[in-house]
Amino acid sequence: MEEPSSEKLEDNSNIEKLKSKISFGIKFWLEFQDKGRKNILGSGWANLLERIDETNDNKPKSLTKAAKECGYSYKYAWNILNKIKKRSGKSPIETNKGGPGGGGWVKLNDWGEYLLKTYKNLQTELEEIEEKLEKSLKID
Repeated sequence: MEEPSSEKLEDNSNIEKLKSKISFGIKFWLEFQDKGRKNILGSGWANLLERIDETNDNKPKSLTKAAKECGYSYKYAWNILNKIKKRSGKSPIETNKGGPGGGGWVKLNDWGEYLLKTYKNLQTELEEIEEKLEKSLKID
């Protein structure tokens, strides 16, 4: 009869440590379906819309400030907004150009508000599902 190798015994004794390190992740995004499926809002892009949606004293925010809060350049933030517009056919924002001293602003329009609200609602639902699934990982 063959004796178990020390490696096998060691593996068995560490299995509980290994089990405790198992987890999972769920990633999702909103898609726009028109002549195919196009990704229009994932976590990073939703974060930008959320930063745009945050206002101080009911004053719209500058895209520069919203982009900076996300760690994006101004140009990258504009590219995100333009991709949402291109893929869905409607811009998620309203803008106003500033004068020589600045003062321009950006804010979500009804479409942008709908996209952000839908994303956040789904995110809340998925967090609840993740909690349930996480509990099932802890069952032996």
